[in-house]
Amino acid sequence: MQFNPDFFPLTDVAKRFVNQLAQCRRLNISVQEASEHHVLVKLPYSEDIIGYPDTGVIHGGVITTLIDTTCGSAVVCAILNKYQSLEISPTLDLRVDYMKPAEPNKAVYAFAECYRLSSTVAFTRAIAYQDSIDEPIAHAVGSFMRISPEMVGEEFRQALMGNQPPINHIDEPETSLNVPQANNVEPQSIDVQNVVKRAIELNDYSYLLDKVPYSQFIGMSVSRFGDEMVFKLPAKDGNIGNPVLPAIHGGVIAGFMEMSAIVQLMVFMQANKVPKIVDFSIDYLRAGLHKDTFAECKITRQGRRVANVSINCWQTNRKQLIATARAHFLIE
Repeated sequence: MQFNPDFFPLTDVAKRFVNQLAQCRRLNISVQEASEHHVLVKLPYSEDIIGYPDTGVIHGGVITTLIDTTCGSAVVCAILNKYQSLEISPTLDLRVDYMKPAEPNKAVYAFAECYRLSSTVAFTRAIAYQDSIDEPIAHAVGSFMRISPEMVGEEFRQALMGNQPPINHIDEPETSLNVPQANNVEPQSIDVQNVVKRAIELNDYSYLLDKVPYSQFIGMSVSRFGDEMVFKLPAKDGNIGNPVLPAIHGGVIAGFMEMSAIVQLMVFMQANKVPKIVDFSIDYLRAGLHKDTFAECKITRQGRRVANVSINCWQTNRKQLIATARAHFLIE
């Protein structure tokens, strides 16, 4: 079936695409504009996605989710414009460089373009910013695998065309962010050292996770076995990104892995403050299906202030990874 972009404007298609993703609906992510060359997406600020309670800064994993979504939308638009067909392109890899923290109480925007389409892979780049695109808070590059249009599924295709409402595999009522009506979210005073110390004393690291709204937003937990920590992301309807399989949003997997690395650093390096993300690079090895997901981390220190963390993520079999990532953090 052929699609005419003039009859199905790309902005409308991008909006419907993003609205298919349960995680994006929870985050209230919205498409502002789209063309064959670019997509612009908005993420409102909310205290539910704070990653640094002492400053009110949102979690880097949310920025990754925003960028991944925007890049994926750009791929959909580029393919539709060039080939007049709809495709779902799963993320192969994504690298995000964080240039500065997002300011609290402000929306974040992501601008992405699909600058190259091959027969099998789509290549994208993106910038996340707040007040001006010339002052980015993050820059990213990512590649997406092209798959056959026949694999899209008629239900998903009709939803993108606007002929039916979003696919919804969620049994319970969907909850979205508590977006503040006024910009008045205040930072919380937290003694990181004492929080970590108390978690170790209790041998209950949920005590630490409870201090970070974003970890509760995606529902993660952690258990310690000697010198090993295993992190868990339980199957949660609101974390779905691909409604066809269904599968977890790639940005949620990245955010889960990033948060796992932060907790590992806080516990084993006795950080005085929450480690700050510098860069995050993730390779997606297979689909993260809608089931419980696990992660483990390995720390390699580089100098006095920089730590490198490698993270592996799996589901049913520890030897069959669904993703692997590497990140740098500033520690104090």
